Amino acid sequence: MTATLAVARTQFRIIRRDPWFLVVMFGMPLVVMPLFASTMGFALRAEGFEQATGAELVVPGQTVLFGFFVGGSTAFSVFREHGWKTWDRLRASAASPTALLAGYAIPWVIIHFLYSTLLMVAGSFFVGLRLNGGSALAVALIMAAYAVCVVAIVLLATATLRTVNQVNGLLNVGAMLLGGLGGALVPHETLPGWAQAVAPATPTYWAMQGHRAVFLEQGGLSDVVGPAAVLFAAAAVVTVLAVKRFQTDETKEFFA
Repeated sequence: MTATLAVARTQFRIIRRDPWFLVVMFGMPLVVMPLFASTMGFALRAEGFEQATGAELVVPGQTVLFGFFVGGSTAFSVFREHGWKTWDRLRASAASPTALLAGYAIPWVIIHFLYSTLLMVAGSFFVGLRLNGGSALAVALIMAAYAVCVVAIVLLATATLRTVNQVNGLLNVGAMLLGGLGGALVPHETLPGWAQAVAPATPTYWAMQGHRAVFLEQGGLSDVVGPAAVLFAAAAVVTVLAVKRFQTDETKEFFA
């Protein structure tokens, strides 16, 4: 635990000194939300949600989509150590491979959750997102479950891939693909039949199902337990795979 906390504290210091990636990731959704809110409103009203403005989909959707990029920073934190030639020093410490992975994961789970919270709050100002009787605790539960799941997926990618270009490509394509299939870009019901069938295999689908339950159906904690449980269970399985695959003596290439 001591080693994990030491690595986590170091990551927080690095992030604090260079926060511009997070600033950009926060600003971009705020530009997209007003552009697509009206379109999403038409789609939701066509589904029967007569009072929907579009904010109920576009804000959670952009939060889920860009949250994948934010969670991807977990991988870059590990690869950066290789680029800085400091990885061998970490290997020589008393930290186990599992402790190292946890030390990189914990800061980004926390940051992911805070990032999502701030975007939700900003969405209330920019496009009028309202709970409409839904539960704020339910939203928090879904955001926490999604943060854990995304970081777990990125840890597995970190353990498996060898170069930072591979990670970058996978994250960019993966974020858009999972976002599209999961209903973060358009309502799930408007997707082609094959996409709707595949969607439940993605974490974005379960995150969006939880958000829809709250913002469109006035759901509470009991209504999001199912989606949250799926995300936490998936995170547990993927984390086990990441720990088994992770080898501290593998060389990672940070520079192209």
